[in-house]
Amino acid sequence: MNITGQKLKINLAPFLVLLLLVAQVSFAQKTVIKSTKDEKKVFITRNSTKHNHSKIGLNSFNIEYEGEIEVTDDDKDIKSISSGGYIEISKTNFGSKREVFIESAAGGTLKKSYYEGRTKVEWEPAGRKWLAEILPDIVRSTGIAAKSRVDRFYRKGGTEAVLDEIEELEGSWVVSTYTKLLLQKDNLSNRDLKNIMETITEVLESDYYMAEILKDNSQRFLSNNETAETYVEVVSTIDSDYYAAVALKSALDHENLSPSVLTKIMEASKSIDSDYYQATLLSKALERDDLDGELLAEVIKSTRDIGSDYYQAQILAKAMENDELSATSFNSLLEAVSDVSSDYYMASVFSKLADNRLEDEVVVKIVDLVNNKMSSDYYASVVLAKLMAEQELSSQSMGEIADGIGNLNSSHYASSVIKKISSNDNLSKENLLSLIKAIDKIDSDFYKSSALESIAPMVKRSTSDVQDAYRAVAKNISSNTYYGKAMRAID
Repeated sequence: MNITGQKLKINLAPFLVLLLLVAQVSFAQKTVIKSTKDEKKVFITRNSTKHNHSKIGLNSFNIEYEGEIEVTDDDKDIKSISSGGYIEISKTNFGSKREVFIESAAGGTLKKSYYEGRTKVEWEPAGRKWLAEILPDIVRSTGIAAKSRVDRFYRKGGTEAVLDEIEELEGSWVVSTYTKLLLQKDNLSNRDLKNIMETITEVLESDYYMAEILKDNSQRFLSNNETAETYVEVVSTIDSDYYAAVALKSALDHENLSPSVLTKIMEASKSIDSDYYQATLLSKALERDDLDGELLAEVIKSTRDIGSDYYQAQILAKAMENDELSATSFNSLLEAVSDVSSDYYMASVFSKLADNRLEDEVVVKIVDLVNNKMSSDYYASVVLAKLMAEQELSSQSMGEIADGIGNLNSSHYASSVIKKISSNDNLSKENLLSLIKAIDKIDSDFYKSSALESIAPMVKRSTSDVQDAYRAVAKNISSNTYYGKAMRAID
């Protein structure tokens, strides 16, 4: 990170590894964090950042610096500071204080000072020795000299050497800073990219920084199947549903993703516990132009991990708008709908599905789900009526629907379904016989008679065996009044 023009102060307990968060400053703010044993303070002001971490009443460690700093190869001394910059490091231990102050001087030289309490002590050897003791931990905990250190390790041992050092760093911000600097290298191989992602999975504890690194470098990570699959695997390790969704949505922003990567993204979506974030991710996937029937089926399958009927129904309804719905997609959709517990949402999906031209096999499966999954006669009747009104039904599918009508507990809804299709003059002989069979299962004389009357015009135009079947059902009506009405309808 280029920190020229910044000024930072860091206070840390000496017995702790210098763990802290450092942020690039562009605005004024103040943050204070306290706990029962330790007090941590972070102050950020324009062009100045101060971090305090002190063991109350015992000791503190303070760092303030400005400019771009480079350390020696052994991390034990300051090698250079950009013009106008400086670094001040002080430690207070049980009331005893030591401090070093190093600033840039003319000609690129450094002016170094060392103090014990208020007394200035010669730099050699005490100042140099004390700085050598504390500086290695400081650079690994603060991000000081991060860019020059990344460049140094990279020159010596490439990506592997930088990653070895990243494993020794303390704090998510510092780890992310080094990782971002490494990813700025132009000649990283696919193996390098995979190693980087695998390493940060082990050492980076912050979901925020993990998602940020993945998102900001997604174009690079997703450039080929090998690294893209690792990207998706790393996202699956993110605990936060929000940040996992952010990283996966970023992946979906890129064109030319292979089918295997898209499938991996759908698999990764299952690790998101939040129904909302999983639904928004799947919704984004459905907006891609490269979804074929198989990939669409994968998206639909992923909805089965959504616990909310509302969100699942929303995604399934959106999936049905896709022109690539294939037999596989339909089957996946029906399997997904079987997980919906709400009759309302199940009926809404089936009704939208019935707007498409469905194969007999699909119609039969829908009716089977209506019979076995729906407890509401009202919603079941809505679906059955929609299928009969919108689909060109074979004798097999019509027979299944008729059985479904006969299985309705409500005579009112059973009769209403039959009345809704009575205006269809194209019902075949077989379909009429199936309807008459369904009417025979209606318990109420009133509704049985009403249903028979509604199909009477078609029965009169049909064959004698259809008329005989009609009369046979009419004879099962106990009420003479309603029996007479049903019979007069075909006379």
